This record gives sequence, structure tokens and C-alpha cells, in this order.
Amino acid sequence: MSIRRMEPADHEALLELWRSFPGNAVTGADGREGFTAFLERNGDFCFVLEEQEKVLGSVMAAHDGRRGYIYHLAVDARRHGRGFGRALMERAEGALAAAGIEKAHLFIFSDNPAVGFYERTGWLLRRDIKVMSKVLAGSDPLLGTRPEPED
Repeated sequence: MSIRRMEPADHEALLELWRSFPGNAVTGADGREGFTAFLERNGDFCFVLEEQEKVLGSVMAAHDGRRGYIYHLAVDARRHGRGFGRALMERAEGALAAAGIEKAHLFIFSDNPAVGFYERTGWLLRRDIKVMSKVLAGSDPLLGTRPEPED
């Protein structure tokens, strides 16, 4: 197993991985165009786990200059419990820290069984904030379609 930088050519394999387990949402932002744009801006913080050129894990990270954000940490279910998720997360966290980012956030559905994994790797479940979202363009399968402005 090796960890390498994520590339645009990984897109299809990653979609297959992300869709392979419950608790992970794939949205319009994960289409090829959005994925490629994300990597152009944040490629130094995005990694894949592979074995013999087969993608078996991923983590995407980014920052806004102040805070880091983690997206799509995923490891093939047959390889859970072997430290691969932890290794991917450490790689992303290390890249963010090297860029001067002191704190990172991740968003996770409250019923996602991976909450325990994140807690074991040092992440704290916040109970003092709520997340609000708004569709700005197009639609999101979780939030619906952006309403048309009223006159």
C-alpha cells in the first residue's frame, strides 16, 4: 500500500469508493468539473491510498488561509481496521499544518458510524455549533433546488 497525491484521473475510482459505503454523500460538487477545480486549488492536501494502481482510500483537504477542512476520508471496507484511514488523515493534517493551518474542521452526518474513528484520532465532536447550508447554484440532493428569487 502506498499513499500518493490525488490526480484528476482518479475521479471515477473515487466516485465508486465514495458510493460504496453508507454515511458518505456524493453531491454535484463531486462531478468531474468540480473535482478537477478542487484539485487545482487544493491538490497539495488531497491523497489516495492505492495498491497495485488500484485506489483503495482517499482524503481531500483544503483551507481558506485560516482553517482547514477535511472531505471524503474513505477506505475500502475490506481494509478497515488496518490503520489506513489514520495514515491518510495524518497525511492531510500534516500538509495543512505545513501550510500554517492551526485548526481544521470536518462535517459528518450525525448517524455516520465513522464518528468513533474521528474521536479516536483526536477529533472533537462539537456540541456548541450548528451548520447551515444554502444552495447557491443548481441543486443538491440533500438540500434540494435553489429557489427562484421572488419579484
